[in-house]
Amino acid sequence: MRLSTRCRYGTRAMIQIARAYGQRPVTRREIARAQELSAGYLEAILTALRRARLVAAVRGAEGGFALQRPPATIRLLEIAVALEGSLAPVECLERPGACSRVADCAARQAWQKLYEAETEALASISLQDLVDMEGAPSLPNFEI
Repeated sequence: MRLSTRCRYGTRAMIQIARAYGQRPVTRREIARAQELSAGYLEAILTALRRARLVAAVRGAEGGFALQRPPATIRLLEIAVALEGSLAPVECLERPGACSRVADCAARQAWQKLYEAETEALASISLQDLVDMEGAPSLPNFEI
């Protein structure tokens, strides 16, 4: 599995927004500057996160972006799906009718195991876990 830069940058933006959770919205300018992103690219990322109802735009002089839910309830899987779309490694996992060999395909079974492990791992990590990891000397082990 290889995640796009859109997903990686979006996850970093979500971490930044999560650090301010319950305190204040984070402006697009703050995120763009901290993540070294163009305003246009960041806008596309934030639009996808808004559509997925992970962040909300807060209007006004003190506006910006805020999480829709507490960071402990937002899973890395949700962020990845919002920014990547399907995480299935092959089309036949999403649409079994896409291939006539689905019933007898050993490779599909392997791709299914990969997909299940990937989604389980991403679902096991919350946005709060990522915030807590920042600055940690090593990454914690997650049970899958």
